[in-house]
Amino acid sequence: MVSAAIDRHVRMRVRKADGERWVLDHLEREEVTDPARIEHPILRAAVARHGPGHPLELTSAGDVEPGTGLGSSGAYTVAAVKALAALGGRDLETAELAEAACRIEIDDLDRTVGKQDQYASAHGGLNALSFERDESVRVERLTVGPSLRMALRDRFLLFFTGGSRSAAGVLAGQVERTLAGDGALERNLAATAEAARAARSALEADDPDAFAALMERQWELKRERLSHLPMGRIEELRALALCSGAGGAMLMGAGGGGYLLVYAPDPDAVRTALGAAGAPELEFDLDESGCQAQRGE
Repeated sequence: MVSAAIDRHVRMRVRKADGERWVLDHLEREEVTDPARIEHPILRAAVARHGPGHPLELTSAGDVEPGTGLGSSGAYTVAAVKALAALGGRDLETAELAEAACRIEIDDLDRTVGKQDQYASAHGGLNALSFERDESVRVERLTVGPSLRMALRDRFLLFFTGGSRSAAGVLAGQVERTLAGDGALERNLAATAEAARAARSALEADDPDAFAALMERQWELKRERLSHLPMGRIEELRALALCSGAGGAMLMGAGGGGYLLVYAPDPDAVRTALGAAGAPELEFDLDESGCQAQRGE
């Protein structure tokens, strides 16, 4: 698959606590004397695996809402592992960091999710990700050519559809169908993989228009997989974007809600149309650096 990291971040600050309590500020505030009683599932698992063994204070905040298809859960887990490892004086290699985050979400929390969000967050940039049968991940950095760079800055747009969903909940049904030998789903996934390879070729050729056409193919395949989910609002916004001159529009993430990615040769027309329909835009650029730690007080 092709994956891009954008400059919408999770920020996490961690330090040794002055007292005997673990103090964690996220969407809520927690104070516990036993880290096993931390309620936030990712932080509880991350502290169990990577914590320094003494009470700490941790604060976190994110630029986007959880459950909106932009990989916030994977990014949050990567940030937690990076911060805790840094507090303990360890600097994890990028692939090790990504895999550690995957182990928390997939093994410890038993979530039906993939590895793409964790690897994108850890590595940053535009990459081709290959998921091998031995569960390893091959990461190949793709060059961003001048046409693609301009398109990313000016013509690729993100709009919030107003909904959210659990990726694990959406994907669980697909896993069950795959294990049951669902032939239609297998053909769909094979076609999706072929579309991803074609998308990589379009990006390597520095051809955003060809990539936009493949966005439409990707949406068709996702809609086929998720035919049981109601997507009236998403379909409405997609149609509006295309009628306003967009060359492609697809839903980010597992499906069911979140952000719509639109390729717009005439960005102002699409912004006007979707803004009037109540779909706010999230401005973004490519983030090349991946997850970074800054040591301080």
